[in-house]
Amino acid sequence: MLVLGELAGRKIEDFDARGIAMTLNAFAKKGLRSPEFLEKAAEAAIPIIGTFNAQDVANTVNAFAKMDHQHPSLFDEIAKASIPIIDTFKSQHLANTVNAFAKMDHHCPMLFDEVAKAAIPIIDTFNSLDVANTVNAFAKMDHHHPVLFDEVAKAAIPIIDTFNSQSLANTVNAFAKMDHQHPMPIDEVARAAIPIIDTFTSQGLANTVNAFAKMDHQHPVLFDEFARAAIPIIDTFNSQELANTANAFAKMDHHCPMLFDEVAKAAIPIIATFNSQSLANT
Repeated sequence: MLVLGELAGRKIEDFDARGIAMTLNAFAKKGLRSPEFLEKAAEAAIPIIGTFNAQDVANTVNAFAKMDHQHPSLFDEIAKASIPIIDTFKSQHLANTVNAFAKMDHHCPMLFDEVAKAAIPIIDTFNSLDVANTVNAFAKMDHHHPVLFDEVAKAAIPIIDTFNSQSLANTVNAFAKMDHQHPMPIDEVARAAIPIIDTFTSQGLANTVNAFAKMDHQHPVLFDEFARAAIPIIDTFNSQELANTANAFAKMDHHCPMLFDEVAKAAIPIIATFNSQSLANT
């Protein structure tokens, strides 16, 4: 497969925008990583970036993000080329683009503002993953856009039951990170989370209760269910997740001695991995 990458890399300068984007997308989907090929693909893409359509843009940046390959010049050029055609982006294109920029920690405030502007009129076409990826990206980049978050909150309610555990956790965590004061349908998040609580990962569980605590939102039933689901997988929690969990329960004054005993038991063998804040929070 890497040989295929080398062959494609030698011919990539002959590809058009669609060919480059589709090839990159195929490599990312198969989990193939060839830094040399990615560099050649970026070099081939930059001179013709103005010919990329919305799907080409989204597929290209998403592929680089999935393969964790930094290329600031390509991302700068993609941002410049995307802004004039942003109204042609569908919900998935918008979500995947900002998600990729956030994963690569590539700051472009103007692009994020334009994505928000384009997203708001079509927010009802966003599915649960698009919603979660979009607000999570804005939160990761600390890019405040209250109007977008207001519209997302309203649009999320009718489709909340389609959110999986990761989408619920990422969405509520993003709202908490941005300290957004809109009445996010947090009770609806809790209602949707409880039946699928056993599908949450350690990170999803920790992020969810931490978000409820940050927003100072009491939900005893959710916290009880969280504790029940967390105990069997407590050994999968890392130091930050253990600390954030204990801290959230304490902030909400939600007593669960069994959970705290299990947190202590899991923390002791990995205590050297706790940083000062995690130690203090625990």
